[in-house]
Amino acid sequence: MDGGLRLIPNDDFFLLLRGWRDGESRLWVKFLSGALRLTFPCAVYDARDGRVAFSLHAESKSFADFSVTGCMFGFRDVATEEARLPEGIEAESAIEAVRDDFGLLIMLLK
Repeated sequence: MDGGLRLIPNDDFFLLLRGWRDGESRLWVKFLSGALRLTFPCAVYDARDGRVAFSLHAESKSFADFSVTGCMFGFRDVATEEARLPEGIEAESAIEAVRDDFGLLIMLLK
């Protein structure tokens, strides 16, 4: 997933995610690790101390939490076919956390 990654400092990655949280931005996440592949709509719940947590469904308090310790962080372009978003939904921008064992692509929706 890390093709075309434009690196950013770790602090900027977490600052951007907290800004999306505070702005209640709609996101689409794509997670890849070995045989596991997940995609889901969400909002940022929290981002700090090497972890990123997403709220999947506020009413049911469902969350996904990822350790991004040891990752490289950056912005990248996402081709429409790669994003695999539902029809009528588009990504405005994307950031990614990658390391040898996984990739976490976070797309800000328009």
